[in-house]
Amino acid sequence: MMSIYDLASESGLRTAAETIGSSSTWDEDGQQWIRELAETIRWVRSSDETQRGTREFQRRLWDDNHVAAIGQGNIAIDRALDDAGFRQRFAARSMEPLPVSVEERLRFLSALYQDLTKQIEPFVRSTPHLKVFRVLAALYPDAMTTIASVGALAKLTAAMGGERTLDSAGRHVWVRHRLDSLLGAPDGSPSALAERMALAWLLYERFVQPPPSERTEKVTGPGQTQLLPLSAARRRRGLTAIKGLFPGLLSALEFIHDGVTREELLDFLHSSAPDSKVSSLGVMINVYRSDLGAIRLEGDRYVLTERGESVLESQDPSDLADWLLTRILGVDNVIVALKEKGPVPTSELIALLRTVNPGWTSDYAPQAILGWLRSMGVLRAEGSAQELTDVGRQWATRIHWQPESLPPDPLPPLSDPLAPVPLPSDLRTDPLEQPAVIDEILLPKLAEIVDFVQAAGHFERFLIERLHFSLWAQSVRHFAILTGLSGSGKTLLARMYAKALIQGGSAKQLLTLPVQPGWYDPAALLGFTNPLRGDSYVRTAFLEFLMAAAVDSRHPYIVVLDEMNLSHPEQYMAPLLSAMETCDAIQLHTEVEMFDGIPREIRYPRNLVLIGTVNMDETTHGLSDKVLDRAFVHEFWDIDLAAYPRWGTRKIDPAHENRTRDILTSLMRGLSPARLHFGWRVVDDVLNFLSRAATDGGELSFESALDSVINAKVLPKLRGEDTARLREALQVCEETLATAGLQVSRAKIAELRRDLETTGSARYWR
Repeated sequence: MMSIYDLASESGLRTAAETIGSSSTWDEDGQQWIRELAETIRWVRSSDETQRGTREFQRRLWDDNHVAAIGQGNIAIDRALDDAGFRQRFAARSMEPLPVSVEERLRFLSALYQDLTKQIEPFVRSTPHLKVFRVLAALYPDAMTTIASVGALAKLTAAMGGERTLDSAGRHVWVRHRLDSLLGAPDGSPSALAERMALAWLLYERFVQPPPSERTEKVTGPGQTQLLPLSAARRRRGLTAIKGLFPGLLSALEFIHDGVTREELLDFLHSSAPDSKVSSLGVMINVYRSDLGAIRLEGDRYVLTERGESVLESQDPSDLADWLLTRILGVDNVIVALKEKGPVPTSELIALLRTVNPGWTSDYAPQAILGWLRSMGVLRAEGSAQELTDVGRQWATRIHWQPESLPPDPLPPLSDPLAPVPLPSDLRTDPLEQPAVIDEILLPKLAEIVDFVQAAGHFERFLIERLHFSLWAQSVRHFAILTGLSGSGKTLLARMYAKALIQGGSAKQLLTLPVQPGWYDPAALLGFTNPLRGDSYVRTAFLEFLMAAAVDSRHPYIVVLDEMNLSHPEQYMAPLLSAMETCDAIQLHTEVEMFDGIPREIRYPRNLVLIGTVNMDETTHGLSDKVLDRAFVHEFWDIDLAAYPRWGTRKIDPAHENRTRDILTSLMRGLSPARLHFGWRVVDDVLNFLSRAATDGGELSFESALDSVINAKVLPKLRGEDTARLREALQVCEETLATAGLQVSRAKIAELRRDLETTGSARYWR
């Protein structure tokens, strides 16, 4: 809030102090605080080095010294107090006298703070910053205040006109010096010192702290606060996973410290994440501002909030606790669950969070929350479970309410996560029709799918239905393989079926992925941690698609793996094949929970549809049982030339086209028994060639053009070992071509027949 007094001026500060009055005019709670604090000062002053080296003295000094309730917490320091060496070093340092000058006091207390934190670090998992300041205040009441919150102290210092460059110890010294210079130094008695130390807190509480609408805490007594939780409905829906998480936040706060423009901040963020888009960098800024409350926009410049100041100064994530516990949905639920149950499996925590917000239909938002808490040292992993750290237990002590959840969606939750959702009566269709909802995934009706696919290509209804039923026969594993003749329309069918599923949806729900030779491991699909830049993850189009599917779980996401057996599918698809069967998560890396925006693991999306196309020749690999056991396989060998949909659509003389059609039909009939026949792609190429020859004004006659294109498109795939079927196929072809007068092609077939007789094998390429 804006102070009604200008605390930076002598008159304003004096008037504010006079308004507060002396401890004799404070309420009973305030007077009790001063008495207890004075007793602490008196007790410390009366102790010698030997007494200060005892465990009992140090336990009381660190855990129960009455300077402020803030920061008592649960960061256990018992291991340090049990160590005689630590106690003796501390006792010796605590006897050093406080220097006289302000500059020397600042250096002395800053050095002592650094020394204490360094000494205690080997004994604790997280540095108890607030306890260290409370200890310093009890040891040196002539130079310290009772403000344990780094952010509150920074805000009071700024309001009183102090420099932003001061560290926390320096702010205590500066505030006390300003008050003592203006009001006169206290007389040195414990009560007078306690009152002057407390005055700084009361100035902050009455004239500096944020207005009620922005507060995450309320004052419950002198030096004491209590968190003010928002209702679940008013909270932000979780935390967004971004690059760097808490360490990234610290780096950004350091850059923002003196204020920066948006363009400057974007440039800085881009330097640390050069592969990120501007929109992604904008998300990072919004996370720092809205999700974490660490920065704010002041005019056209971003500056640190009080909370951001505290985090930057202390490097302690606990300075975000007030915001995260009261403003972010799910954080308090996780911490209370772990406090009550102890270690909890990660999968159980994710399930808990998804009940907190039924709108989280994937694991991403829950995983992001857990990732942030791990990066802040609030949680740690123990095997497959999560547990609270000392920091987490400290946060837990601040939760004095029962965490809330959002109301459930209108659809009741499923008792079995794999069970289909029962359809309301008004959505049920004729038993012969496929329902509009399959396992929570919204699909068009089967009749609409068939009409859409048939409009794009001449595929028989039974073929479309066969593909559809096989893909949706299982609640999680939607996997089909189309194999057979090259050019028979496998890829076209796969893509058109996919487009039929997403009618009215987004083009981003379809990914056609040409499989490459040399995909030897899952990195080709799922990406990998960059070995040259250990802080980054190399993403793939498939991984981005997989994450998008997991977020949008109500709609189908279809991947067409084109020529999927150019590499071994059981190698590059191994994690997918396992997860689609077991419903376990797919592990992406072994780093922190959320690494470079990529979760450690991702649950296999139940709305993911995989359609692979397969050609069987010497350039491809066979399919293993591991693949075949998980997929429905549909063969494409029977090609009906009469059903070819593009007869009569080109600029070819009808008589010439009919003759071409008869020759291709005869060749097809001869080659089919040996499975050397051709698909519609070859027919397309033949007719396109003849159309070009007829319209471009060349000198090639129709006969020569037809002979040339059959030799170029139909015959090159003829090959095989000496079998009765191959002999018969070549004979039928040679007779057909001889009858048609296509001498070049006939001569090539005759050559293949001679090779078969003399060498036992034949192939177009010799």
